[in-house]
Amino acid sequence: MKKSVKFLVSMLLAFTFILPAVVANAENVVLKQGATGDGVLLLQKKLLDLGYYQGNLDGVFGQGTYKAVTGFQSDNSLAADGIAGQATLQALNISTTTVSRGADSGGQALKQGSTGDSVFLLQKKLLDLGYYQGALDGNFGSGTKSAVTRFQSDRGLTVDGIAGSETLRALQNNGPAAISPSRGQAGDRKAQTIASFAKQFLGVPYTWAGSSPSGFDCSGFTYYVFGQFGVDLPRMADGQLGDLVFFSTYEPGPSHVGIYIGDNQFIHSSSGTGDVTITSLGTAYYSARYLGARRVL
Repeated sequence: MKKSVKFLVSMLLAFTFILPAVVANAENVVLKQGATGDGVLLLQKKLLDLGYYQGNLDGVFGQGTYKAVTGFQSDNSLAADGIAGQATLQALNISTTTVSRGADSGGQALKQGSTGDSVFLLQKKLLDLGYYQGALDGNFGSGTKSAVTRFQSDRGLTVDGIAGSETLRALQNNGPAAISPSRGQAGDRKAQTIASFAKQFLGVPYTWAGSSPSGFDCSGFTYYVFGQFGVDLPRMADGQLGDLVFFSTYEPGPSHVGIYIGDNQFIHSSSGTGDVTITSLGTAYYSARYLGARRVL
């Protein structure tokens, strides 16, 4: 009998330790006081948007987040226990998949035009790393794209402004940059990023007065590229001064402009080739018409 009682007690004790893990697994995602991470950050954002939370978006489930959760639960006929379980998360329209994966978009690349919780988490990570300065609004606009391109350039990733699996994985493991600027200066890093970004438009057709990825003229190309990085250039070639090279072509004065990308080469939208292309400054035509270069960075 004593052996049976001891056995029963030991089983009950073991069950007591095992039960929380079983419950956590069954409920999948539960956010409560003391929790940290992307799930809490997303919870705070939703509660902030609804007027329940007034604290910092820091991803730390403290007293302020607890009060916001209980307030929301009370107003929505939920058990006001301050724990964001499945019912509360569902009422807040928070996907437990997004919470568990952080900034991962479930295999879908995040790009300009994307919206939603995954974009918000992407923006927050880029903000924390110093790449993004815009609003945490969950809308993938030009500011988010510029931040992604700068991050990609610093990490030695393909610079396309699209947060695919490789970029998202690098953000999750955001250690020191894989590639450092050549002279350690912010201007050099930005110039390198701009040059890398410009290359993605190679082959885009030359279009007179064009200033979009559907077609560029020479100044429209530089105007668009620099604009993605918050550098506002004048629209015409004779008014652009920066990491730019100028040529006198069809008329006296600066009538053609390109972006210097190193190794005595520049990228530009050429009416001669009919598209965005890379050309050597040593080419006879351009070397004879070269006027000079200026920087804005």
